[in-house]
Amino acid sequence: MKGKKILKIIFDVIIWTIIILSTLITISTLKSRGREVPSVFGYVPLVIQSESMEPEIKKGDLIVSKEYNPNKRDLEEGDVISFYSEIQNQRVVITHRIEHIININGMVSYVTKGDNNKISDENQVATGDIVAVWDGFRVPYLGTLLTFLKTKTGFICCVILPLALFFVYQLYQFIMLLFEYKDIK
Repeated sequence: MKGKKILKIIFDVIIWTIIILSTLITISTLKSRGREVPSVFGYVPLVIQSESMEPEIKKGDLIVSKEYNPNKRDLEEGDVISFYSEIQNQRVVITHRIEHIININGMVSYVTKGDNNKISDENQVATGDIVAVWDGFRVPYLGTLLTFLKTKTGFICCVILPLALFFVYQLYQFIMLLFEYKDIK
């Protein structure tokens, strides 16, 4: 009987973990559909989509960066920033390192470069385009999983199916409780 209780507790912890992660992923996905980068309590989770920052940050990694506020933090050469840029007429977020800071009459812009790139980025980055500053926290390969979860197949397999199983399990628990109650009377 004690083994059954331990298994039930483990199962419940796993299910609630899936529910919490599913909720966070759903909120993040819905928020990012409006072209905004999702932010959770001032932190910005970003999935790295290219090899431009290797070897330090790899394609498929999830990085968590601090939301950038120009009034609270000055940037320095060597900082890794995530910023908006245009690629093939699409607004995307790029994560690269600041190579040089240009200050002309108080107008600051940044020359960036991916660690794995041979040349600097073509366009300078304006302060208003900076989304976040990376402070070194990354989770290898989690970004690949999150990218999969944002697909219909991934969402069904990893969110809807576990929630459906959780519902069926809870329904089973409820029915068993009703039978126990009925037997007691």
